[in-house]
Amino acid sequence: MTLDETVIAYCAAWNEKDEGARMALLEKSWGDSGVYEDPMGVVPAGRSALHAHIANFHQGYPGAKIVPTSKVDEHHGKIHFTWRLVMRDGSVAIDGRDFGEIDATGRIAHIVGFFGPPPPL
Repeated sequence: MTLDETVIAYCAAWNEKDEGARMALLEKSWGDSGVYEDPMGVVPAGRSALHAHIANFHQGYPGAKIVPTSKVDEHHGKIHFTWRLVMRDGSVAIDGRDFGEIDATGRIAHIVGFFGPPPPL
């Protein structure tokens, strides 16, 4: 897969309610010991932990979707892309940015997510 396809599969995993289909998307996009962090906390390493975290996301935000809003910017195995959290009614809850690393298999090894724009000077 291309890097853009990897990130698209990763974002699709956040939107997938079916557990088997979600795990299949994560197997394509998320490294075996990948780590996810955002302002809400750190998810333990591993695909299963992120899978469970996404299930909790669905419980807390029923019908919400993560929509990629950029292609992937990459250099030296590091990535950056933007996304939007769209609620069930179509309203935008927040725009976000993810920074990460890619492992030797081409899957995501680490994501650090940020919510909203950087603070103004």
